[in-house]
Amino acid sequence: MPIIAASTVSVLALTLGLLAPSAAAEPTHEARSAPAPEAGLNELRMDDPSIDWREIVVDGDDVERRPAGAAYNVFGGFGSVSCNNTSNLLLDYKEENPRAYWKIMRLLFDPVDGAGLTHIKVELGSDSNSSSGAEPATKRSADEPANVLRGAGFHFIADALRINPDIEVEALRWGEPSWTGNDWTKRYQWYKETIDAAHDVFGVEFDWISPAQNEVRQATYQASELNWTVQFAKWLQRDAAAPDARYDYSRIKIVALDSYRDGNNVAGRILANPEALAHIDALGFHYDIVGGPNVTRLNKEYGLPILYSEGVAPMIDPQYRLAADPARGGVGGTVSAADIADRFINAYRWSGAGNDPAHMTTFLFQPAVSAMYEGTQYSPKHLIRASDPWSGYWEGDVGLVTVRHFHQFIGRGWEYIEGATGGDGTKGDGGTNVDTSTRTVLTARTPAGRKGAAQWTQVHANNTRTDRYFEVKVADLGRRGRPLHVWQTRGPDAGESYDANYFQNIGYHAPVRTEVIGGVEHDVYRVRVPAYSIITLSTLPRGVHGTTAEYRPGDFAPRARDEILTLPYRDNFEYDDYPTTVVGGRRMSYLERRAGTPRYTADQDGAFEVVASGDRRHRHVLQQQNHADNRGYLWNVWGDGRQNVPSTAAPSTVLGDHRWADYTATIDFRLDLVDRDTTLANFAGLGVRQVYARGGDQATYATRVHEDGRWELRKLDTVVASGTVATFDARAWHTLSVEARGNVITATLDGDRLTSYVDTSVNPVLAGRVALVSGYYNTRYDNLAVTPIKGHAWKSEKLDDADARIAYPDGFSFHQVGFAHFNRTQHVLATGQSLALDFTGTGLNLFGATAPATLEVRIDNQAPRTEQVGSVGTRQTSYWLRGLPQRHHSITVRVLSGTFTLDGIDVVGRGARVR
Repeated sequence: MPIIAASTVSVLALTLGLLAPSAAAEPTHEARSAPAPEAGLNELRMDDPSIDWREIVVDGDDVERRPAGAAYNVFGGFGSVSCNNTSNLLLDYKEENPRAYWKIMRLLFDPVDGAGLTHIKVELGSDSNSSSGAEPATKRSADEPANVLRGAGFHFIADALRINPDIEVEALRWGEPSWTGNDWTKRYQWYKETIDAAHDVFGVEFDWISPAQNEVRQATYQASELNWTVQFAKWLQRDAAAPDARYDYSRIKIVALDSYRDGNNVAGRILANPEALAHIDALGFHYDIVGGPNVTRLNKEYGLPILYSEGVAPMIDPQYRLAADPARGGVGGTVSAADIADRFINAYRWSGAGNDPAHMTTFLFQPAVSAMYEGTQYSPKHLIRASDPWSGYWEGDVGLVTVRHFHQFIGRGWEYIEGATGGDGTKGDGGTNVDTSTRTVLTARTPAGRKGAAQWTQVHANNTRTDRYFEVKVADLGRRGRPLHVWQTRGPDAGESYDANYFQNIGYHAPVRTEVIGGVEHDVYRVRVPAYSIITLSTLPRGVHGTTAEYRPGDFAPRARDEILTLPYRDNFEYDDYPTTVVGGRRMSYLERRAGTPRYTADQDGAFEVVASGDRRHRHVLQQQNHADNRGYLWNVWGDGRQNVPSTAAPSTVLGDHRWADYTATIDFRLDLVDRDTTLANFAGLGVRQVYARGGDQATYATRVHEDGRWELRKLDTVVASGTVATFDARAWHTLSVEARGNVITATLDGDRLTSYVDTSVNPVLAGRVALVSGYYNTRYDNLAVTPIKGHAWKSEKLDDADARIAYPDGFSFHQVGFAHFNRTQHVLATGQSLALDFTGTGLNLFGATAPATLEVRIDNQAPRTEQVGSVGTRQTSYWLRGLPQRHHSITVRVLSGTFTLDGIDVVGRGARVR
């Protein structure tokens, strides 16, 4: 038998009786022989006498049960939150690359071959930005029929249910349409008509509703939202008996209050309200692993399940983690795969919670699929990234593996074995801090009384630098002496691909002896959990479905290449060449089934939809649907908490590829001259080089044209040139163009140049998408065109600072940073440190927020040049180079003085050939 070498491990004293030194055990006996496992698997044995074994006792009867015998807490698993416009681009994947779309959906929701997510929560939108964009409102007025074809959320639910009809679905609001005026009767009308429309169009029946505002804060608002939640539940029960009831609404379970942390306070409010106790079915809160005495009472006295109702997925792709932080193998670190597994386990029982753990049994990823443009607020944090619908390219990675470690081996409804579930470590932001824990383990069994042999599974998460060694001592779980099959995810060995050791069936553990504990004989298994890894042990050799297969490197890689959206790109918003399809039993055109959602757009504020114009020259146009009287209320929980604050951010939508470099964007527009509120500016705008969510114009450079003929060229929302067109006719259609040629931005209106602005600052932005911006008016747009400029490169390749092609021969400091930075990574170079890159192209941009520095730049074998870099903001260009011949080049950048921070590099291609 192979012997796995092991080093001595020193482990701190452990709490809660979960783990205890094995010295307290009673006399031991040799184990009986184990049944033979599958052919070809190795028995994993550890015979090093220096190992300091720690104990985990797995008692099959150690399940907390209600008096009638049912377990208080059963495994709910993982799900997805689709909100904030994070799923919008899935509509385009489904149209442009349906094979890629269904692959993504199966990877997320197929319980046999995919991650098997079991819960979907969607946002009831209000056309207001609720963090990563604006989810469209289903009703923009009291009289409008609810339209669930808007946005991706209800499509997402319907298609997931086609894959697995047992998925539970839920809805929750962030903001609110202003026509409700926060009046409960009108708000209920919005909810109820949307619930019915989801059934009428997609056949969806909701399992859950969270009536309160997402993450509602402050005592006054929480009290009001709890009362509203109770009233909502009463009205829903009343309407279940109505003649027009689509289904039995009384079966819809109510979640409260989806708070940001604050779970114990919310639980206290529910306990103090008898009607709330009678109508609320679950407690949900976000980004926390601490419960409290009120949470315990709700869970144990009243039987409410506790939900981790919004959490994050791994935030940095392992290939970047591995390059920047190799000691952790790409699997460990803050918000890594091991961290997410650790959060889920500690959310059930964390030692720091003492006698009142959170007992959370369900964890919802926000989002599971990031179908939004790279650079959108809070991206990346996903299981799958899907930002390129034109090519069908997507990226799935270790987050899917993380879920499989649980879902493939623990069935829904399995019972938690209390003394063998929980973790420790110091508390961090939503979980525990890296390298602070000594154990994190979840153990679950098939429900007692279920027919067939009892089965059980144990999942370990180790997000520390130290290997862990456990003696797992098992009793009262069916047939004795069974092998435990071992599935492991860890980082690569030297020379392997970054994903070489994902989800591998590395062998089995047989009992090494038996041991009597408390008069009961236990099988004893010896288990090693490597540093920065996830381990699943199970009596089920191939999972709950009998089909679990090992991950093969590249399993989550798409067939499509990551190709840039080709220029020229044009959209006249007609879409006549798309076929009709059947939705909800009715044949629909492209525009009907998408409720006017234009191709490839991502609304950040407001609502941009295609409508029929009644004008033969502009048959269908893109119209901004929000005006002074129907703009949504803000999601304002992080402000003063008021729920009746109208949105004020300029409506905007973005489109295209963040790798576009030099190009001309053109749009026809017509202003809406109905002045419902003269204090609101009336304008149409077009911007270029949008790279991340930043409010205002979204794009770095944008031109706005107002109804009185005033125009502005703006950089980062600051006016850099302005004027007035004396003969401007606000009633007519106009053509606006913005050309980005290197650092020269030229704005043109109806063929006449307004201005050319040369950006001589230290912080230009030299690549990015286009953006449309509007006032709160029904501004109309048509004939969008994005075209290359002759002789100038229109495309680039974007490299992350942690890309393996970039070398740092003199060392670096790696920073894991926020969403605004490319892939949440930065490399910081001190004086004397350098970076080197071999590339093929005609130029490049170094970008990212940095302090001033003096650089020595050497291209190929030329003499080095000294360059001064100024203070530069997020995603802005610190150093750029053009004019190289199109061939292979080498660049070395050395810091002579100061500190230089790199977020990424744009490698610019050859000049365009334009006829």
